[in-house]
Amino acid sequence: MSTSKPAFSYRLFSFAFFTVWVLHALWQAVKNSQLNFLWQRLGFYPDTRLKQCIWVHAASVGEVELIKPLVERLHKDYCIVVTTFTVTGYQHAIHRLPDTIQVTAIPIDFFPLSSHFFKHFDFKLALIAETELWPETLYQAKQAGVTLIQINARLSDKSLDTSKWTKNLLKNTLTYFDQYLTRTEQDVQNLITMGADKSKITVAGNLKYAHAVSTDEYEKLIQRPYILFASTHHPEEKLFAEIVKTLALKQLVVIAPRHPQRAREILVELLAIGLDVKQRSLGETITPTTEIYLADTLGELKTFMAYAELIIMGGSFDSTGGHNVLEPARLGKAVITGPGDANIKQDIALLSQHKAIIQVSGIDQLAEKIPFLLDNPDGLIKLSKNARKVVQSQSHILEKYLGIIEKRLN
Repeated sequence: MSTSKPAFSYRLFSFAFFTVWVLHALWQAVKNSQLNFLWQRLGFYPDTRLKQCIWVHAASVGEVELIKPLVERLHKDYCIVVTTFTVTGYQHAIHRLPDTIQVTAIPIDFFPLSSHFFKHFDFKLALIAETELWPETLYQAKQAGVTLIQINARLSDKSLDTSKWTKNLLKNTLTYFDQYLTRTEQDVQNLITMGADKSKITVAGNLKYAHAVSTDEYEKLIQRPYILFASTHHPEEKLFAEIVKTLALKQLVVIAPRHPQRAREILVELLAIGLDVKQRSLGETITPTTEIYLADTLGELKTFMAYAELIIMGGSFDSTGGHNVLEPARLGKAVITGPGDANIKQDIALLSQHKAIIQVSGIDQLAEKIPFLLDNPDGLIKLSKNARKVVQSQSHILEKYLGIIEKRLN
């Protein structure tokens, strides 16, 4: 069956929107001092021309962590190129993946740039993580003869309840894939509803469970007992800090914002509440009177998670929809998450079923649960053990993905 081109209306849109995409890439590059990211978005790649590689695309930090165990295993036998859509994802991939894996930015989804991408790189297989569906780039991949697999494939309810134009665009884009490896049966139904070929769909499980880790892998950065507020967004830092002020906790509190570049505005808010704050990026030393340590750095979140007594996941007390609760679960950590769970409903359902997580209804209940857990170490230990057991019970998922991918490669 021939591959349909992206709709003319989308190509017209991408032409009209091109300048906005360039400015967005420029803004990200300058803000994060990563001009290479801008040039790569515009199609200027390193001179090295790798042959017969696997292309793996991961939009941002979360997706980079998702693909990491898979990429590391495949890299033993194959050449790998990883692309990202955000600068933070780009920086994280460079920091977290082996040096021999080439990391670059995905081109702007505009015909000349997408076409050039596949002329520069020689790909035989592409693994596209989750919901990254760029119509022009995926179409050009098919034109170049690249086998396309969507991994951890999913479509949100929001995607299903969108405009007719967007739905038609998604339906056409989904036809470019040769296979979809989904997390759950619900993902299967969502893909079929959007027009995906049922015969191409396999339930392979959630790659977020792909590997268990040990705290021994990480350096202990803080000697005092501490709790961690992880991947926070505005206005969560202020809400959490007010709890800290009210509770007067014995433990140090570490706040690791999702976007470290917000450090200055966060610091202003924390100091206004009257807290003693030290900042990681400035190398400030934690003292006995320090109440909050602002972990405003990239690539250290797991290190802070590894030794925390309790982890409260951000992005769940605002409109974000929650962040990866499986990451701390892999480390065997007691986790609290908030009411916002649009992105992580299935993960919470699985963990809750085994009493491996606490979900609170809001800030007031969080303020009650924190001291309750800290004063009940047996409860913390039970939560931690249950979380690790849940992840270990899913350890076969990585092997299942590798088996399916190897068949395609052979």
